Amino acid sequence: MQALLVQPPFAQLNAPYPAAHYLRTFLRSRGIEARAVDHSIELYRAIFSRKGLAPAFEAARAALERVAHGPDRDEAVERELERYLSYESLYLEWIDGVAAFLAGEDPSFAHRLAQAVELPLGMRSSSFLEAREGRVGEAEAPGLATAMLEDLGDLVAFALDPAFATVRYGERIASSAPSFAPIRAALDESPLLGPAYESVLSAEWRRQGSAPDFLLITVPFPGCLLGALACARSARAAFGGRARILIGGGYVSTELRGLRDGGIFDFCDYLCFDSGYGSVASILEVEAGAPRTRLFRTMYRDGDGLVVAAGFGESDDAGAKSELRRVTRCDAEARLRAEEDAALRSIAPDYSDLDFGRYLRIADSTNPMHRLWNDSPWLKYRLAQGCYWRRCEFCDTSLEYVSRYLPVEIGPLLEAADRASERTGLYGLHFVDEAMPMGPLLAFADANRARARAGGRPFNYWGNVRFDSSWTEDRCEYLAASGLVAVSGGIEIATERGLEMTDKGFDLAGLVRTLVAMKRAGLLVHAYLIYGFPGQSRRDILDSAEVCRGLFASGLVDSAFWHRFVLTRHSRMHCEWEEGRRPSLEPIDRPRDFASNDLGFAGESAYDELDVPLASALESWMSGDCSVAAGDGPDETELGRGAAPGPELVEALIARAESAFEAAKAEDAGRARWIAGDPLPRDEDGDQARVHWAYRGESVSLRLDAARARRLTETIRALPGDDSASPSAPTLGELRSALELPEPAFRALRDAGLVGI
Repeated sequence: MQALLVQPPFAQLNAPYPAAHYLRTFLRSRGIEARAVDHSIELYRAIFSRKGLAPAFEAARAALERVAHGPDRDEAVERELERYLSYESLYLEWIDGVAAFLAGEDPSFAHRLAQAVELPLGMRSSSFLEAREGRVGEAEAPGLATAMLEDLGDLVAFALDPAFATVRYGERIASSAPSFAPIRAALDESPLLGPAYESVLSAEWRRQGSAPDFLLITVPFPGCLLGALACARSARAAFGGRARILIGGGYVSTELRGLRDGGIFDFCDYLCFDSGYGSVASILEVEAGAPRTRLFRTMYRDGDGLVVAAGFGESDDAGAKSELRRVTRCDAEARLRAEEDAALRSIAPDYSDLDFGRYLRIADSTNPMHRLWNDSPWLKYRLAQGCYWRRCEFCDTSLEYVSRYLPVEIGPLLEAADRASERTGLYGLHFVDEAMPMGPLLAFADANRARARAGGRPFNYWGNVRFDSSWTEDRCEYLAASGLVAVSGGIEIATERGLEMTDKGFDLAGLVRTLVAMKRAGLLVHAYLIYGFPGQSRRDILDSAEVCRGLFASGLVDSAFWHRFVLTRHSRMHCEWEEGRRPSLEPIDRPRDFASNDLGFAGESAYDELDVPLASALESWMSGDCSVAAGDGPDETELGRGAAPGPELVEALIARAESAFEAAKAEDAGRARWIAGDPLPRDEDGDQARVHWAYRGESVSLRLDAARARRLTETIRALPGDDSASPSAPTLGELRSALELPEPAFRALRDAGLVGI
């Protein structure tokens, strides 16, 4: 049997989204020949090429005629279109070189970008050059190339297809769509998902040859839905009913649990929910002849045109009955659940199909934390399924991708990463967990250090975290020394009241203590922030903004992003409202037969006026100007400043955190690890010796008697690096007793390389 797995457009440009590659490994473990392809990057590269841009310029000529001779003439738009069309031949000359350069194919192209006096320039690239007095050096050439691509993206979106965006397509159409009809219409009318994508698909079907037994299409985001449908429609035309088409992913699992409109089944045979392993396994059995009562967490359309929700629990929204759907139970649920759990723990993605040279290194920011997302290709894995906290009020905690916590086995993960690194030359890992759990993270760090000790090349890595008390100073130091370079995480509302009402699990002092520990270890930090939470006052929003300003001013946060709060059907707070425990919350739930996760709520429009000032203030902070408060600007009298003295409060909490760290140095808990240079004992006169080592670029020494110096050196060199829970790893207290060191000497070790995790 054969399977083809597709990531449809548009997801991301710098690296593959991992879902299809996890499923590829799963299918191959069941004896199915499986191949995974990324149509997101392939369509992007097809559009931004000499041939692919021709339709955009043709559309721009027609747009110019409409703008110049229409009733609402816009001279600014007219001038921009004229500039694009004047540069058409130059754009076509440059585009293939620009794309190849950003994919790392032609480093010498940086010199041409830096030296050329005649470039095709739009608004973004012109602004980029003006900020640099009209010239760039070779190191800034990727930024200019990125700006040129973004200019062309603006042209495509304006003249050819308004639904286009770099990493999404028609996102607003797919988000909480009341029925399937507008989605079908948008697909039929799409210029990009017509001829442009069809050329990519036709080439794919020719490469495939005969029809695959199964075509699996993943839809992680709303902006991938139309691309998934275009792919499925083309496959049906090419293969008829010979290929069974399955669609799954994050969008399906969140938005379509209450599906009653069966129109999507004109494009596919099954919808797969949650991790997909159990659903896909059950479909394989049914297609091999087993009864449909085996289907697990799957939807399909029956002969009467009704949506059938098969194998969902009674408490699951997907199990709700209506006149437009049927509900059936799975008679193999326990077995399939056990198989899925085993897969979640042991399966790692297989990237052997992919050419990482197709991906682009987008340099759209000088912010070092932002650059992690875009201008480096990453191998994506996870340390656990779900979230170990799973209590945040705003999060979809009733869904399995959050609520079902299962740590992965580190061994298979490392083996898969080894194979991928050997083939691609990439040693950067992005862990895509909801929040990296500390236990598996430390186990991975130990294994990564053991690789280096054994002569292998260690990985560098980053991922999303919770800013909770598990991130001690020692652990941050150890993880940074073991390859961790950055973290992102949710602060949400940076006030005591805000952290409490979102149930983040830490207070403001704890948050600052964690951030101080991370920055002391040299980690980059990105923060997610929200505003417009039900019941959140304007004062609380501005107080939160002031604290965030203090975090930037003190250097504890490198970048951040404001999210406007969205109430979702599967969030903890909505579940509490259904149980009568949130009487003040007033969800606005309109009748919807298709996508139904995002909800409105009474009073949310009151937060509209904060959209611009919060975004503007954050932009200033990230550019280094922390003198700007969220309430500054033309509307200062209306919005006002936060009452909390943000920078002053943060500085006071930093001082408290540093005192706590000093006190923690005297504690004997935690397994001992050494993160400094190798200690070197040097004999002195008599029976004295001096132990030397390097730590953070400085030379450190400790004077001891010779016997104790040798014992210290041997003990430190013998500290294990492969298992943080190993009985052979002494605690700090045991190490102190074994070495019989005086307190000043032990403190010197604790200050310069000895950590307890």
